[in-house]
Amino acid sequence: MLQRIRLSGNRTIRLSVLLSLYLSFVICHLSFAADIPKFYGEELIVTATKLPKPARQLPWNVTRLTEKELAGKTTLSEALQTTTGIDLQSYGYYGALNSIRLRGTGASQVLVLLNGQRLNSQLLGMYDCGDIYLDDVQAVEVVRAPLSAVYGSDAISGAINVITKTPEQTSGYVSSATGSFNTIENKFNISNPNFYLGGGTLNSTGFRRNGDLAAQNWFTQWQWATPLGNLIAQYKYYDANKGVPGVPTSEADPASATEPNDRQKDRNTRFGLSLASENYRLAAFQNVLDQRLDPYIWGASTNQTWQNGLEWQQTVNQGFGQALFGLDYREDKGKGTMSGEHAINNYGAFVQEEIGNLTLGLRGDKHSTAGISLNPRLGLVRQLNQGLTLKLSAGTAFRAPTLNELYWNDGYMFGDASLRPEKSLSYEIGLERQLGENTIAKVSYYVTNTTDLILWDWRSSTIEARAKNVGAAYIEGVEFEWVKQLGRQGKAFINYAYQNAIDKEDIDPLAVGKRLRFTPQTKYNAGLVYNESSLTLRHVGESYADQYNTVVMPAFTVVDLHYAKKLAKVEIELAIRNLFDTVYSEAIGNDPVTWAARKYPMPGRNYSVGLKILL
Repeated sequence: MLQRIRLSGNRTIRLSVLLSLYLSFVICHLSFAADIPKFYGEELIVTATKLPKPARQLPWNVTRLTEKELAGKTTLSEALQTTTGIDLQSYGYYGALNSIRLRGTGASQVLVLLNGQRLNSQLLGMYDCGDIYLDDVQAVEVVRAPLSAVYGSDAISGAINVITKTPEQTSGYVSSATGSFNTIENKFNISNPNFYLGGGTLNSTGFRRNGDLAAQNWFTQWQWATPLGNLIAQYKYYDANKGVPGVPTSEADPASATEPNDRQKDRNTRFGLSLASENYRLAAFQNVLDQRLDPYIWGASTNQTWQNGLEWQQTVNQGFGQALFGLDYREDKGKGTMSGEHAINNYGAFVQEEIGNLTLGLRGDKHSTAGISLNPRLGLVRQLNQGLTLKLSAGTAFRAPTLNELYWNDGYMFGDASLRPEKSLSYEIGLERQLGENTIAKVSYYVTNTTDLILWDWRSSTIEARAKNVGAAYIEGVEFEWVKQLGRQGKAFINYAYQNAIDKEDIDPLAVGKRLRFTPQTKYNAGLVYNESSLTLRHVGESYADQYNTVVMPAFTVVDLHYAKKLAKVEIELAIRNLFDTVYSEAIGNDPVTWAARKYPMPGRNYSVGLKILL
């Protein structure tokens, strides 16, 4: 904990000094108290333990975004931009690929959930968070901790859980918004205590040639009270036709496209059925993803996946705590142009025990190709004095190989059906200080070691690449958060993250000891949310786009403004994104002909105005 951390330029600071500054800020006197104090405005977190718990009682680092914080955002990737620990990699405007990384890990090492059930693609490993629209979303929870002890594969760095709205009262609205780049968004929803129905369309020409989007999103949820519990049925449908412009012909001409004719069509459907009472939950779900890419150089390709799952969990209340047991089964089928048609399945069982402020968990998974994996975790919450809380946690996690990694074959790149799962060990220590009824400050230090990383081994002698378990990474970081609740109307927040993500083992020895690609060492965010209006600032530090740390992705700062005013049953909205017209990029790619590397441009200052009518 005394190693040196480089913040920027030639400035260095010891981790111990950073922690000391925090401690001097939040600690007054040290004594012991029996109860953990309640933070005003705190909501229950479901994702960390699969049970509703106040964040103050959880040993893991969590963030919950409420409807007020989601207001003015269209996609999940937009909503997560100022969340602690998030590395967002966007390839452009609406319709472009958006991958989410957490605490320096890869996008396939972050588990994306919808109401607690996985969305990650069986072929690709990740999920495009630009395809998750927020029309029916009530909250988003982010857990920054290994969660394989609860969810199984993919949750090496944590999970992002999208929680949809539930039928509560008779209400509804229709809305329409228009903005820059000929963007038009129309939405509606209606609900009563038994059902929720809504949908919308999003169309835009984009700010680049062949950067257009035509998308629609529909959803419904029904619920019935039965003698056995609450029966809930959900259905979601998403369809999009997107232009895929590729990198620009020149970075001096960001509107240009090296792939002016490439198209992508996505069609995602999801059905879920669950029966839940106070102590148990039974659930079944099916996810179907159908994607077609039609590049003019490489030829058309398709990616189709079918995921079917069954889940059961049972809660047992004991005199000294609460126990949770669960079983689940998942069948993943995939059909890809380059990987063929294959199916894998996974059986999982887990147990979680709460003994006072100590949480213990263990899960076992039997994967049809990756074999058996056991993942424990533990977490402790200790009240040091009135208002000061110590949190300790540790756990292991894994990621099973994707179908592409197992079976890819295009004549140049070859998967390997004998690949082992990626494995990790993480631990974390944190302090939280309640500064009055409405304000909280917290700091945490974490370390993650990942082994058996799956990399593609390129051999120039044979002109081929093969997937192998040959990589390892070491990631450590410090995160600081300050939040002040403004009654029930909103909050003010500041967060800062430092991460040191190092390549420890690699196929190429020249990459060993270098920083992992697209992992900025420093990031900070600040914002003010009041009612459904917000002003946010996001700063992302310098990172590297290549494994040798020679191609620099410059640091950038972006400010966004969203204003909403309600007049009786009419609400007027104004959004200005990238308020100061910052020129920046989050991703890099190659020219399909010359193979020259160029950055994907992000949109400059853009606007939207909207009108919502409450029914």
